[in-house]
Amino acid sequence: MSSLRELRARARVSYGVIAGILIFIYFIYHSVEGDRGLLALNNVNVRITEAEKKLAELVVVQRELEGKVIRLTPSSLDADFLEERGRKILNFGHNSDIVILIENKRKKS
Repeated sequence: MSSLRELRARARVSYGVIAGILIFIYFIYHSVEGDRGLLALNNVNVRITEAEKKLAELVVVQRELEGKVIRLTPSSLDADFLEERGRKILNFGHNSDIVILIENKRKKS
């Protein structure tokens, strides 16, 4: 009988160890695969990098537009640029004009 008691005592201890190991594995798994785990962190970093690239592109476009706006302000009016914009917007040209259409290579989103 004493060997049976000893076996039961060892089984109780091993159940605790097994439960502890399973809980440890559970937390390790969720620290990698969970909503806030390492893989999710990697995905967030990739999205941040893409957003920063998009921001850099938009800053360039913004500076181009600001340059055009500055050339159209009354204090520094560029007559050639004003004529160019008027012709483009109104779709107007002289009979002697040669029009060369260049396709816009910027991606539209």
